[in-house]
Amino acid sequence: MKLSTFDLGLLIVYALVCIGIGFWSSRGHKDDDFLIAGRKMTLFGFVSSVVASYIGGAAIVAYSAYVYQFGISAIAVFAGTALGFLIFIPYAIKLRKISSEKEFLTLSDWFFYKYGKQTGIASAVILFIVYFGMLLNQFIAGSSILSHISGWSYETALLISSSIITVYLVAGGFKSVIKTDIFQYIILFVLFGFLGYILIKEDNSFSEELFDMSRMDPMMTIAFIAFGILIIFQSAEYWQRVYAAKNEGVVKNGLIGSAIFVVLSGLAITIVGLSAHEYAPNIEPRDAFSEGLTILVPAKYIGAGLVLLFAAIMSSADTIIFVLASSAAKDYISHFSNKEMTQHNLMIQTKIFIILFSIVGFILAYFFRNLITVILFITGIGFTIIPAAISSFHFKISPRAALASFISGITYIFALILTGNLIPELSIASIVVAAFFLLLFQLVLKSKK
Repeated sequence: MKLSTFDLGLLIVYALVCIGIGFWSSRGHKDDDFLIAGRKMTLFGFVSSVVASYIGGAAIVAYSAYVYQFGISAIAVFAGTALGFLIFIPYAIKLRKISSEKEFLTLSDWFFYKYGKQTGIASAVILFIVYFGMLLNQFIAGSSILSHISGWSYETALLISSSIITVYLVAGGFKSVIKTDIFQYIILFVLFGFLGYILIKEDNSFSEELFDMSRMDPMMTIAFIAFGILIIFQSAEYWQRVYAAKNEGVVKNGLIGSAIFVVLSGLAITIVGLSAHEYAPNIEPRDAFSEGLTILVPAKYIGAGLVLLFAAIMSSADTIIFVLASSAAKDYISHFSNKEMTQHNLMIQTKIFIILFSIVGFILAYFFRNLITVILFITGIGFTIIPAAISSFHFKISPRAALASFISGITYIFALILTGNLIPELSIASIVVAAFFLLLFQLVLKSKK
């Protein structure tokens, strides 16, 4: 498909607006504004940022593939995430209070606080692996879809998206992440709604497909719901937004609002995936979103579809890059430095890591393009920290027990890889393995004491 002058102009305007927001965010900001948006995030910014970071290129590709295979029942992923946001509210309110006192910036700051340096560093390593894999997924998925729709090469799509993100992140930091997320989610929500309206209006038979449960797999539905609930407790970007919230009221209402809009966004993406199943039944599931979008979008609106893709890529990729950069500066440089790390030094280090991780992510996405394997691997690795994270709010857990649960979960995932059994159901079971060894070591260490 060849882009028209209008389509190309629409993309350029969108990119310039994002870059402009980044530089606007940098005007007169303090170091704390760059690092955590001054801890003054409002309700609208909270909801927009949380949902936009959730609806990324990799999430769209993976979820559309599940819709293509399992139909409307795949909406359980979004229903589970919505439920997870609601369950997370009391934890988030406590986090907000403590993080304001301790000036937390990363999820691992909580582990350093609860379990000490050794376990904190272990959690930081795990989250680094997870989020670098997520960054790779965003670049691969987003650039693949963009290439498929626009006719550009994969390499061109990758270069354009990664360059724009790097520019506005270096300029405005976390403050620009929040402001661009607001802009990007408005774009996403409006365009998704527009696509759904077009399809349902023009094809009444599609309404029957939308509510067809015949392809529903009960076990996969349960797995989808469990995944959606649990992912909140290992997602550093949601913890950062809790830290950045203006007050506890913003946290509570923001998570409720996020739950509602995540489900609405899920319905919109479902329509795209189902359209691919209805009108392109013999494609690979991973191509469901790009095919569905091609089917839904008339040729004259292809520019709008491409803006949607850019918004999806950037809204998650910028968050992931910032999580990686702030973690590297705070969880590694700060804790191993002999000198006291000031807010200004943290900001400088974070900017350096933003550029570094953007370049490395681009290089790896250029050479490595196996999306599904990366998703399963990082999901399994990430779920190993959830038992220790949840338990830390309720019990006095030994740091050694927490560390043992991390090691056991990671060992389990590598065993799955070596035996060729890395599938979704077994991948998320790493949480069960980690929970078992957390309990076992806690009991053993307690009895010895």
